[in-house]
Amino acid sequence: MTAMIGLGLLIKYILLPGKERWIVYGDNVDLYFLGLDRHEWGTIHLIIGFVLLGLLILHIIIHWKMILALYSKLIKNKSARKVITIVLIIVCVLLATFPFFIIPDIQELGRNQKHNVSLQGNFENQKINSEHQNHDLINGSVKKHHHSKTSIEVKGYMKLSEVASKYNVPCSYLKKNLGIPQSTSDDQKLGWLRKKYDFKMSEVELMIEKYKK
Repeated sequence: MTAMIGLGLLIKYILLPGKERWIVYGDNVDLYFLGLDRHEWGTIHLIIGFVLLGLLILHIIIHWKMILALYSKLIKNKSARKVITIVLIIVCVLLATFPFFIIPDIQELGRNQKHNVSLQGNFENQKINSEHQNHDLINGSVKKHHHSKTSIEVKGYMKLSEVASKYNVPCSYLKKNLGIPQSTSDDQKLGWLRKKYDFKMSEVELMIEKYKK
């Protein structure tokens, strides 16, 4: 139970979702703890929940006779006990299974919401283009980048091997240009590598684009 509480607080207040990351960090960065993002910790949180449920069922089985004795003392009327038991079982089943019967409401974004999303997307594109230009200045050549969205896109949750396979680029090439030791496992995630070796995702995209050309 304490593990579930701790992981719930971690996901809610530390590994923030997209909108809150923009507010706190000023950018849509990837947040990790022990190499795992909020979605992976959410999976662990769910697994611990199932373990807790199993332990609860085991606890009820082991103490079943005691539960019956206390229940009989608490509600002495036999008919009332049966009715309350049936109602309790129905309520528990409904509470545990209702998510599987829900159809979510799908609502289109209003005009103002669409405008905000568009502004955010333009800001992201401008930021990426600015980072690309800075990279070119360091290497002594200024290139003009179009504002159209590139077909190359890498994310922090992607493994180095996944990026290499997706864009047909050797892992050794990426490691060399990003300052990552060649002995590093190809299965490491880019988010973890970025934090350790201090590079930007836009630099990875630029290197892939350069390799293809």
